[in-house]
Amino acid sequence: MSLSKNKSNLYSQQILNYFLNNEMVTNKLLSDELGLSEKTIRTKIDAINAMLQENDLGTIKKKPRIGMWLDANIYQRSKLTKMITHAESDVMQSDKSRMVAALRLILKSARGRKLTSKNLADALYLSVPTAWKVINDCKDWLKMFNIDLNVVRNKGLELAYREASYRLALKNFITILDDNHSVEQGIEYFMPEINLDIIKRAIIDTEKEWGFNLVDESFNEILVYSCITIVNCVKEKECDLNISKKELKTLTQYSEYHLAEKVFKKIQEYIDVEIPDEDIAFLSIQILCSKTIDYKSSMDDSQSLFNEYDQNLKSFVNKMIAVISNVTNIDLTKDTELYRGLLVHLRPTIFRLKYNHMSNNELTGYIKNEYNQTFRVSWLVSVLFEQYFDLKITESELSFITLYIQAALDRNSSPIRATLVSNASNGVNQMICDKLIRNCEEIKDIHVQSMHDFSIYKCKDDLILTTKNLRVKDDRIVEINDWLSDVDLQRVKEKIKTLSTKSNEKSFKFDVVCHELFEPDLIFINLDVKNKKELLSLLCKKLESKGYVNEKYFQTVMDRENLTPTSIGNGVAIPHGDPANINTAKIVIATLKNPILWDSEKVDVIFLLVVKFNSEFEIERTQLFYKQYIKLVDGDEKVNILRGFTSSIDLYCYLIQ
Repeated sequence: MSLSKNKSNLYSQQILNYFLNNEMVTNKLLSDELGLSEKTIRTKIDAINAMLQENDLGTIKKKPRIGMWLDANIYQRSKLTKMITHAESDVMQSDKSRMVAALRLILKSARGRKLTSKNLADALYLSVPTAWKVINDCKDWLKMFNIDLNVVRNKGLELAYREASYRLALKNFITILDDNHSVEQGIEYFMPEINLDIIKRAIIDTEKEWGFNLVDESFNEILVYSCITIVNCVKEKECDLNISKKELKTLTQYSEYHLAEKVFKKIQEYIDVEIPDEDIAFLSIQILCSKTIDYKSSMDDSQSLFNEYDQNLKSFVNKMIAVISNVTNIDLTKDTELYRGLLVHLRPTIFRLKYNHMSNNELTGYIKNEYNQTFRVSWLVSVLFEQYFDLKITESELSFITLYIQAALDRNSSPIRATLVSNASNGVNQMICDKLIRNCEEIKDIHVQSMHDFSIYKCKDDLILTTKNLRVKDDRIVEINDWLSDVDLQRVKEKIKTLSTKSNEKSFKFDVVCHELFEPDLIFINLDVKNKKELLSLLCKKLESKGYVNEKYFQTVMDRENLTPTSIGNGVAIPHGDPANINTAKIVIATLKNPILWDSEKVDVIFLLVVKFNSEFEIERTQLFYKQYIKLVDGDEKVNILRGFTSSIDLYCYLIQ
């Protein structure tokens, strides 16, 4: 029984499907749907009709100017449907559909059902030579998962695999490759004994308790893996998933492990089954690595998956610290406390962002105001974060990271070097020094010199404290009393603050490699806009007209704004979108005639950061830009300079000076 022996048999299958699923069919309908001429459609219908009558499967009836229909009973229709669904005719199958149909049988045979090449050929209605070609295609697909398909004499087709490899292959087959069946149908075919509703209910209950909704892809992956585990545990089948005790201990630090653990505990509420820790670990690794790293190269090795993920995270933390060090001019790369703190903190952060499980930080507003400059530094980290993990970080999460950065900056900031010039007794001098060190953490050590020995020209320290008038002018000098009163102490603190500001304050100047980020045409002065959306639409349309971004960029900017505010204080905002939609990196600048509401703050100076991280050069250039940008908008006085420009050319010249 066949439709035809030519290359166009797929169209015949599609035409027959239309007759099976529609009460009335016309040549024009089929022509429009399949993209074939009506003459070709008529020819194919005649061939299909001949095949149907020859095999007693019904007949195609025609009524002029009305249409055509399939005249067949329930038995005939059932047989035709089965013929199409199970690909009982090799001429009706594409190479992929043949391979999928064969893999379906081969993967199922791995769990105990014997399958020979002849069985396979008969089941798929294939000739033996065609069957061998399909088997070779299956070998290639299985090889991606490090599974070998062998032909053993007197036994038939056998798979050589490790348990982790088989689970990964089966998951990919059910959720991705086999598009002729739903995920539920795939699970029921390979695991007919499973109670699918119970497993689904357990995952949904876990979602509700954790406060997020898994995307379909993640839900289906967890569903398949959970079903495989439950079937093996019910059958008491021992499975070596190659997960070490050390790896298991490390995994328990991750939120993904606790999600997997929770899913299985929910299942155990419905099914009396013991779940080994190794199975929980395996599922957690798959959740952990989902959409985060490309793990095809190590699909058969759970330990490799985990190690690759962890190395990716460690690499990101090192890169993050290097960027912060570069921007702040304070070397934090040897700060092990910062490294370990960020590593531990970012593990659950990635999980929360990946599954939209938000963590609110009630101190976000305070952190933005109290550590304003550090918070701005963290925005550069946020862009790097999105590049590394393809996830958008929220302002709340960013404020947590700001605290880690601030603590490290405090630890690693250079201490104030001080000299005390005094003719008082050693006891008085010691009292003054002790009191200063106790109350001024920036001062770690104080050199004491007498009036006679002191030389202002030889002194290289940052701060000079004196109990007598030195009769010289020097910004470092603070006069104090012999008993160091509270007023004296406050004056010392104010001087330290001034010195710290000056030591970090360098003349604003963008590196020459940053100049190409600016264009007079992308600088807008005193714009009159009503709201954020109107402004961002205008800026993005300008970028699109110049070919710097594609038409999707504006929406990604708005998506970012809807997720978390990008105002950074002082009336400044730094919106940005998805780098995947950027063709050329640029910085768009706008000052407004009247401030607009940017979430909860008024804003009138906007920098749209159209930056990319696709190469080392782009990364380095963005770091250089941000390093000087922080100084450009550090405080109302400096931002007022930007507000004062009346010409885009003048502002452009100011930026590239």
